[in-house]
Amino acid sequence: MISMRLRNDAESAGAASQHKDRFGRIESVGIEFIPDEERTSRPRNLFTVFFGGNFAFSVIVFGWLPITFGLDFVGAATASLAGLVVGTALIAPMALLGPRTGTNNTVSSAAHFGTRGRLIGSGLTLLFALAYAAIAVWTSGDALVAAAERLLGVPVDGTTLAVGYALISVEIVLVALFGHGTVVAMQKFVAPVVGALLLLGVIAFAPDFSPTTVQADYLLGDFWPTWILSAVISVGGPLSYAPTLGDYSRRISRTRHSDRSVVIATCLGVFLGLFVTALFGAFTASAMPELGGSYVADLVKSSPAWYLLPILLIALAGGLGQGVLNLYASGLDLEALFPRLRRIHTTLITSVIAVGLLYLGVFVFNAVDSITAMTLVLNGFAGPWVVINVLGFLIARRGKYHAADLQLFRADGPRGRYWFCHGWNLRAVIPWAIGSTFGVLATETSLYSGPLSHIGGGVDLSFIGSTLIGAVGYLIALRFWRETATTGEFAQEQCEHVLMSNHE
Repeated sequence: MISMRLRNDAESAGAASQHKDRFGRIESVGIEFIPDEERTSRPRNLFTVFFGGNFAFSVIVFGWLPITFGLDFVGAATASLAGLVVGTALIAPMALLGPRTGTNNTVSSAAHFGTRGRLIGSGLTLLFALAYAAIAVWTSGDALVAAAERLLGVPVDGTTLAVGYALISVEIVLVALFGHGTVVAMQKFVAPVVGALLLLGVIAFAPDFSPTTVQADYLLGDFWPTWILSAVISVGGPLSYAPTLGDYSRRISRTRHSDRSVVIATCLGVFLGLFVTALFGAFTASAMPELGGSYVADLVKSSPAWYLLPILLIALAGGLGQGVLNLYASGLDLEALFPRLRRIHTTLITSVIAVGLLYLGVFVFNAVDSITAMTLVLNGFAGPWVVINVLGFLIARRGKYHAADLQLFRADGPRGRYWFCHGWNLRAVIPWAIGSTFGVLATETSLYSGPLSHIGGGVDLSFIGSTLIGAVGYLIALRFWRETATTGEFAQEQCEHVLMSNHE
């Protein structure tokens, strides 16, 4: 009897120890529920992760893009500011899902989209994470090779670029495999170091900076359409974090930390990190004599010799910080799609896919065109998904969730209260689908032009339209098709009744 009790205690301790989170330990926790008493992170860690994680060339490049579109520094800065304010305000409530559900945001989205409908969020997060991880490797690898050319005379060609990308990929994958504790500890180092190096960059490029310098003709023919396009692209920065906020906030205890502290820490980290780097990108681009097809290549070419070493360090440390955030998120969300796989396995799989996307975007397509098209198209899908989750949190659920029912997608037994209609909450899925369809049809880039892309008279309406359609459609659905079911079985009965009525 005593030996059995000791064995049970040991097993319980072992089960609890898997949630222990510290630097240098490979995280065994995936998307399963984390009990409140085992959540040891703090809101300031949220700020550190999202603030420091943005100090990378892959994020700085989004400040450079408006300059290549034909805006001057002031136009680029104001467009970035407007887009980031809108995006950050939109995602703020998403930071509160993790502490309530003990899991990541895509699994939490099952409360709004249904047990199977959560796959929409998993797919979106996977696309965002893979795309931004590829950009992180691309920009850091370009910086590494371009700096090596000036310092050591190494030629810039397909071979050296491939080697540079491979080196950056390896360091990112290694840290991502360790998981949350190592990621947080690493960002505490990256934020101050890379932040100081960016300040040195302001000094390096200040002599040639002019706020009125215009490097190109307006991309869309006039100022305001080009400015709005730049602002819409900036919205994509905060939106890309919306599905992954729960990766870190799920480790915050609700009994020890307030909702306010979680929201403030998250929003400040996301907004300040993105805005500081956008300003740096626009500032340095405005100081360059001419712009080519690669921001980091132009940066290295225009840089004074003494700033080449800091550029190398930013490439290594900053690329690591941003790339790890995305690969870690992609591993969790692939696990949500394939629950039988472990996080460490899914992270390796998504790492291979991200590197493949990188080589495709750089060597097959124009990298700048690829970034612009990717951002606009993903915004069209993500906007309605985010706003439906936010409205679901505020109105449909009023901040209350049943964590156990969110995890029932792993089991073959009870379906739970979020089963809705065969696993899909059509009140949310249909508005999302309609809004996303509009977003795709209204998008116009150099790689893709939708049939509705000209309805705004040159102004890009893909994000605004898709988000409004999703929001209005979901509110109408909640008003006329109320979520009155309290169990999965009753919800299924309601669904079948509605389907039969429609058929008749």
